[in-house]
Amino acid sequence: MKSLQKKALAAAVVAACGVGAAEAVYQNPNGTGQVLIYPYYTVQQVGGKSMNTLITVVNTTTRAKVAKVRFREGKASKEVLDFLLFLSPNDVWTAAVVPADATESSGGRLLSFDKSCTNPAIPAGGVDFRNFEYKGADGLGDGLDRTREGYLEILELATLRGTAATAVTHNSLGVPNNCAAVRTANGAISDPTNNLGVPTGGLSGTGTIINVAQGSDIGYNAVALANWKNSTTTPSLGTESNNLSEGDAASLVSMTLPLGSSNAEVPVTILAAFGGTPSLDAVDAVSSTMMATSVINEYVLDAATASNTDWVLTFPTRHYYHDKETDSPSTNPFTADFLDGEGVCEPIQITYFNREEAGAVAQGSDFSPAPPSEVSAVCYESTIISFRSGKSHHPTGLTSAVLGSKNITPVTVGTFDNGWAELAFTGSDSFLDAAIVDSAAVTGGSIVGSVVGSRFRGLPVTGFMVRSFTNNTAGTCDVVPCQYNASFGHKYRTKMEASVD
Repeated sequence: MKSLQKKALAAAVVAACGVGAAEAVYQNPNGTGQVLIYPYYTVQQVGGKSMNTLITVVNTTTRAKVAKVRFREGKASKEVLDFLLFLSPNDVWTAAVVPADATESSGGRLLSFDKSCTNPAIPAGGVDFRNFEYKGADGLGDGLDRTREGYLEILELATLRGTAATAVTHNSLGVPNNCAAVRTANGAISDPTNNLGVPTGGLSGTGTIINVAQGSDIGYNAVALANWKNSTTTPSLGTESNNLSEGDAASLVSMTLPLGSSNAEVPVTILAAFGGTPSLDAVDAVSSTMMATSVINEYVLDAATASNTDWVLTFPTRHYYHDKETDSPSTNPFTADFLDGEGVCEPIQITYFNREEAGAVAQGSDFSPAPPSEVSAVCYESTIISFRSGKSHHPTGLTSAVLGSKNITPVTVGTFDNGWAELAFTGSDSFLDAAIVDSAAVTGGSIVGSVVGSRFRGLPVTGFMVRSFTNNTAGTCDVVPCQYNASFGHKYRTKMEASVD
């Protein structure tokens, strides 16, 4: 049975339980959706030269849309800037995050020369990121420098029709007809009954981290979540509303699943409905689309090419599971306490291999030589794993080499200059329970069981690996050493525990 058929069957079963199939959020491998998550932005410096982050959003549909754009700093996901974006049919919106000035104590600044409507309007000189939400709140720093790295999310709130659609749609000159019509003081759209429609998805986006002076360019695709919500969301300004907790409380997720009493695991697509904690039900649905027990990727640290490697790990829902302001304990899947000056430090274990390990001779239950490992923690909402092996070109302090990040967990891999690593989440309470789950477990084309209770293992995570090479050959580059950069999405292990009838 094909994946599409499994999804259809699961949707039909859960619909019978009162959850509409269209309400199930899922991570769309085709790259379009109602929600876009950009795992990382930065304006930090590398070698005294500042990064910029370029953002694009594409409306691949013929419907005008209104979306919330929200930038969050990387330590605790505190909001540093948000506004409403209005997309014309088939529109592309572009913007750049740049440093507010040349010092490392400055914050980030958003620039956009795009013609699409925003509310408020973005001034020609840009708008600076703000520290109002975290100043004095958590011991992780009050300065604007905290806004220099983080991540962003874009949520489609509604499609536009009627006078609102006409106002934001580009005319024959390539400019919107009347941005002033949608720039209300509180963000509300006039005559919402006639002007707002159900969101339909179809948004895609990219991020580009570029250091012009250094000659480096790193690109990635935004994570796209489709079917986040099956009803309109009223646009608003000035508050934390219009966020991921306002979606529908069901998800469509592909997982590996133990089948009955057998040790075999089969890939299945399940439709899960969440109903444990009302304030977290919709967040749980989003989290389940990104749950992983471990993250896998490569690293390169060669001396000959002065190579370095950073991994971006972003947990875009983690801030919903703990409340520093009330000092309430964290809830699953994040259960570490928030510590002033440290964050929420979830335990991890990193196992790493060099490139020759696949040729090692198997002895007993493991390969020889046994891989080294170390136990540490990831403490920030957006953490950079900074790989080192003791070479002179590797960083030694609390700044990563490729991205210049200050929000790091350093990892030393001994004498292994290149290879691959697996970062496992080891917290005993790193799981998320689904209140209602149904699945078609398929073997050889036959349905052999349905799941009635399930537990997603791991943590909701996304991100990518970035690596750098340097060519220092005399005469090769006229101004600066040639920099070569690339990014690669992470690979993940997923795990579900379930009872099978």
